[in-house]
Amino acid sequence: MSETTGKNVVTLLEERVDLAISTVKRLRDEKLELEAEIARLNSDVIQREARIQELETLNNEMREASELARLATEEERSDIRKQLEELMDGLAEPDATSENSGESPTNTEAEVEFTAND
Repeated sequence: MSETTGKNVVTLLEERVDLAISTVKRLRDEKLELEAEIARLNSDVIQREARIQELETLNNEMREASELARLATEEERSDIRKQLEELMDGLAEPDATSENSGESPTNTEAEVEFTAND
């Protein structure tokens, strides 16, 4: 080999080594950027999982509250229905008891009788 060819080979090898070094540096920089992005994304995932857990807990609490309200409403309706039935039974009973017991007529009935006698 001639000296020129040797220099060309050395120069070519140096260029290849420089290119390899710059490629390794670029890959290291990209690796660091990707690791930083992964860390950021992991942090986002953790925050979202925590938020999902909070929302699930809130949803469960709201379901429980809704169920309690529904049960209270059913109980209130049942109480009202019972009171109405008792009231209706009470309204029906005085007519039967006043006819059967010979009780004196109520004020309104007495007034009607008095007015009719005048």
